Amino acid sequence: MEWLIVAIVSLGTSFVKTAFGLGAGVLFGPVLALFLEPRQAMGMTAPVMFLSSVAALAAHWRRWDWPVLRRLLPTALAGLWLGSVFLAQAPAPHLRRAIGVAAVSFAVVQVARLRRGEAVSPAGDWAPGPALLLGFTGGVVSGIAHSGGLFFSMYLLPRLEKVAFVASLTATLMVVDLFRLVSYWYLDVLQPRHVLLGLLCAPLMLLGGWLGKRLNGRLSSRGFVTALSALIAATGLALLAR
Repeated sequence: MEWLIVAIVSLGTSFVKTAFGLGAGVLFGPVLALFLEPRQAMGMTAPVMFLSSVAALAAHWRRWDWPVLRRLLPTALAGLWLGSVFLAQAPAPHLRRAIGVAAVSFAVVQVARLRRGEAVSPAGDWAPGPALLLGFTGGVVSGIAHSGGLFFSMYLLPRLEKVAFVASLTATLMVVDLFRLVSYWYLDVLQPRHVLLGLLCAPLMLLGGWLGKRLNGRLSSRGFVTALSALIAATGLALLAR
């Protein structure tokens, strides 16, 4: 059963990350946790999340916005460690519900902005406060439920064009995913067999990344934001239904 789960997640995560830049954990994490103990589900999928981030980043190489990474990563990594420690000790049902509310709220606000023609904010709108807060929150949630991409996207999506958004978010997630492997291993959440399963499913990640890149190239900016918001809303509803 583990082989089948990891194979499906491998294909799906690479596709979602490359097509939308969204951390696929916000889609697959809650589903897996319905059938598996949350700690086991997060440990099993951590190597897949990292390898899919590598595949997705290769498809958008050097298109990221470096100032974005400098703002998000420091507090994201600090929050990641805190979330990983929490996962290693206890489940977090109340936090999952809070993530669901945030997801649905974000999707509603983003669609409203899109209708007003404000999907992208003026260039240079880089207030440090939101970046630090959302970076730390995204890191905490990444440590608990692989869902930090939701909070990173809340800061990036209104401020970057489509290609820069996908590349910047993917780069952020790759670094976070790498450090999550280290923290999970240290805290005994990650097991050697999880790493082996992830490596064996690498060809499926390449296939998913290729399919995602083709879809991303076909979407208009409006279609891109609409599709991404729909994915986030569906994820939020899934979390609230748990």
